[in-house]
Amino acid sequence: MHSISLIATDLDGTLLYDRGQITPRDRAILTRVREAGIPLVFATGRDLRLILPVLDRLELWDEVRYIIHTGGSGLYDVKTRTDRCLAELSPETLRDIYEKYASLPLSFLLTQDDMMHTNRMTDILRHESGLLDCPIVEEPDFSAILTRPNGKLVTCGEIEDLESSLPMLTADTDPRYQFHRSHDNYIDCYVRGIGKGTALTTLCEMLSIPVSETLAIGDNLNDLQILETAGYSACPGDGHPGIFSVVDYIACPALEGAVAEVCEHFLFGAQD
Repeated sequence: MHSISLIATDLDGTLLYDRGQITPRDRAILTRVREAGIPLVFATGRDLRLILPVLDRLELWDEVRYIIHTGGSGLYDVKTRTDRCLAELSPETLRDIYEKYASLPLSFLLTQDDMMHTNRMTDILRHESGLLDCPIVEEPDFSAILTRPNGKLVTCGEIEDLESSLPMLTADTDPRYQFHRSHDNYIDCYVRGIGKGTALTTLCEMLSIPVSETLAIGDNLNDLQILETAGYSACPGDGHPGIFSVVDYIACPALEGAVAEVCEHFLFGAQD
């Protein structure tokens, strides 16, 4: 077993499969982790507004202590129901990003006022709206809603369109922001330097827990920072190949209970 004082797991593709389901095996391990007195953190790229209905539907409130959300831009204390902003893109930066890349074959997406806003409606976004139980509206003048700070700006599209746009977006060296691929159909934009890893470091400082005593579990490239930051790291076997060389342990696929296997391996002495 390892000395682990905190566990942080990604949601989509890690703890959750099919964008919103959890295996009985993983549900059972979350209870076991709680009973062991180890704080559990959900570390997700989703906005907080889009996480809360999932916790309600899956009845996970008793299992989680903190939520790193919006890709590390916010930190939510489940016990006190208070949210701490760690970083935000300014309205000027949001408008600059949109004006610079509006011609790409992608939709822009912003969550604001308990609603998702897009410049171009697609079937992917309609499906996402239903999945997350969050209304979505198409904005004829998208730049007109970019008047307040926000933790992230999202681009969405078909896989081939994202693949063609990704090199240009990730090569952008503007010091105010950076792009990360978060899903097959999504590329997220955050404040440069901010990520799930920086949020984990902040949380560890708050709790006086050594980062070396944390375990992070994630499945995609936007989890790289937290996987490299934590003392121990793991991923599902069906995660992005780009993270395999970074993690300490590769588990079974998410839909077979990857989080449970990781916790059994690191915490409860399961043998390989």
